[in-house]
Amino acid sequence: MSDWYRRKNWTENDEIEFYAKLNRAKKDGRAQYLKIQAIELIETKEENLINVAESLLNKYLYEFPEDNFNRSSCLGKLGEIYLLRNSPLKALENFKKAIEFEKIYPNVITQATIKFSEIVIENNIEAEYKYVEEILMNKINSENGLTFNNEKYIVYSILSIINKENGNNKIAKEYTEIAEQSANLESSGFTYHKKLGIVTKRNSILDEKVNK
Repeated sequence: MSDWYRRKNWTENDEIEFYAKLNRAKKDGRAQYLKIQAIELIETKEENLINVAESLLNKYLYEFPEDNFNRSSCLGKLGEIYLLRNSPLKALENFKKAIEFEKIYPNVITQATIKFSEIVIENNIEAEYKYVEEILMNKINSENGLTFNNEKYIVYSILSIINKENGNNKIAKEYTEIAEQSANLESSGFTYHKKLGIVTKRNSILDEKVNK
């Protein structure tokens, strides 16, 4: 049997066994076990299992308020749950909480910034454009910057769209060119992982807005 905290099903027996083992686990590992199990259930994309995942994440947030290492990831996973439920505003709420927490505890950085920004642009939430531009520029200028081409493609496409909306056409064009170059690269540039982080599927909504 695989690890007890990596179940893809959730029968009554699964639930009983999971919590029995969770309660016996070392206290400093329980937060992570809740998160990992929730992620496994989210990946199934089955409604009943997603509901269980949400309860596990909420249990984590309630019972481990002082845990910093898993917090932004768990908030981001709640955002993903609401995306699967087609509730973008609730998704934004949780991704934003993750982003703001990462400002306080930058040791763990998730994809919350990029996912939040994508949702804002895809749903034309113009009231958040200024915030999106701020967090994306901060990400670009951070110590780690943007590592992967798929990140660069998304980020610079979004910045192009926002600058075009603001009438900054020259900057928008520059960002469009960077996004396009990143999307067309067929190698990551890494010696042993040449396909890591390359663009395998383009975002048609972003592409349409960039070329509008």
